[in-house]
Amino acid sequence: MKYDKEYFRKHFFSLDRYRVSADMHSDSDGEENEATVKIIVPAENAKGKIEERFIAENQPKGEKFIALSASANGDGTVDALDRALRKLLEPIYPFLKSVRLIRYAVSNTSNSGTGAQVEVFILASNGDGKLYYSAVSSASVIEASFFALANIYNRYFSDERENASKKSTGKK
Repeated sequence: MKYDKEYFRKHFFSLDRYRVSADMHSDSDGEENEATVKIIVPAENAKGKIEERFIAENQPKGEKFIALSASANGDGTVDALDRALRKLLEPIYPFLKSVRLIRYAVSNTSNSGTGAQVEVFILASNGDGKLYYSAVSSASVIEASFFALANIYNRYFSDERENASKKSTGKK
């Protein structure tokens, strides 16, 4: 399946916004990293599966989409982003619990010093050992990391939907 932003917005999730912070205090042992993520999911997917505390806004009855928000700490900003996103997605889509990130790499794709474009590469696998990868370029390592994570989850989601569809029609 080719990447279709509208498909994932309607069926899986879309990003509303994220915020990431890294705090270092002179008297602490290390950096504190936190991310807050706000996503939009189809209301029918989330109904009865997500805790009330994650609902970001009151939704009128019959609304097709629902806004969810969560914060998480992590071992680095990208880990914090991943944990916040998983807090929201895993209760709705439990199959994502089997996705494990294997490799994360950042490389400079231009010679512009600190204003350079970077490419984030993520390799992940599911419980069956199938590999998923994503490479995203941006001037922001955080932005590229978030969308590389989202791409991994989107690909896994589309595989799960396809597999469920084959099972329901008896195809292999």
